[in-house]
Amino acid sequence: DLRQKNVELQQAYDDLKAAQAEIIEKEKLEKELEVARRIQLGVLPQEFPQCPRLDFGARIVPMAAVGGDFYDFITLDDDRFGVAVGDVTDHGVPAALFMALTATLLRVEARRTVSPKDVLAEVNRLLLGMNEAGMFVTLLYGILDCKKNTFHYARAGHELPIVMNPHGKWEDVGQAVGQPLGLFDEPLIDEQTLDLPSDSLLVLYTDGVPNALDKQNQLFGLENFLAAISGEKNQPAQEICTQVLETMDAFRGEEDPYDDVTLVAVKIR
Repeated sequence: DLRQKNVELQQAYDDLKAAQAEIIEKEKLEKELEVARRIQLGVLPQEFPQCPRLDFGARIVPMAAVGGDFYDFITLDDDRFGVAVGDVTDHGVPAALFMALTATLLRVEARRTVSPKDVLAEVNRLLLGMNEAGMFVTLLYGILDCKKNTFHYARAGHELPIVMNPHGKWEDVGQAVGQPLGLFDEPLIDEQTLDLPSDSLLVLYTDGVPNALDKQNQLFGLENFLAAISGEKNQPAQEICTQVLETMDAFRGEEDPYDDVTLVAVKIR
């Protein structure tokens, strides 16, 4: 009996050591993920561009500690600002690494290449040489021109921009086929120019917003998304982003998010 007791005691001790090691490893992983989260957030713009004719807002909510969504604002000169929203396939650390790579390449190319379409083509070329994992990213990048009141953009498989005109109506946005970056040597890229008169609103987003699910597995959907934007149209751009995502969260309830969420709003004064 004593020998059996000693065996059981030793087993309990070994189990305890294993459990402690697992706890320590988990805490170490959580700390590493927190560091990764801070690094990833550091890739995002730390402040919005300053322009008396434009009001910028943005929110990003990763599904986990880190994610594959990103946005960027790039000051090109006093009157032109680059705006980008991207969504990397997959989630977690691999997506976060690919997101950081894409965002960095985009920022560099945007400052030395005039055409948004050429910017995306060059980012794609560079990604293909660094992408043994076979990941890809949908991306929309465009140039807001304060003097011309236009948004000239290129779209690589990403969601269409949303435009509300000064009368509170949704504008039809033209489109052509666009393919994600990181997969093809010469992806199809949709290039368009939007007129943005004073008092209009431009919204860019990732699919995590309309694709949010509630506990009945119902989609938040584009209709609810547009209604949420419309209900906040008189608010500053940052408040629009915050309130729309709060509306989405209320719809989702206690259901865990299954995707990263990013929302960018620009009001033209």
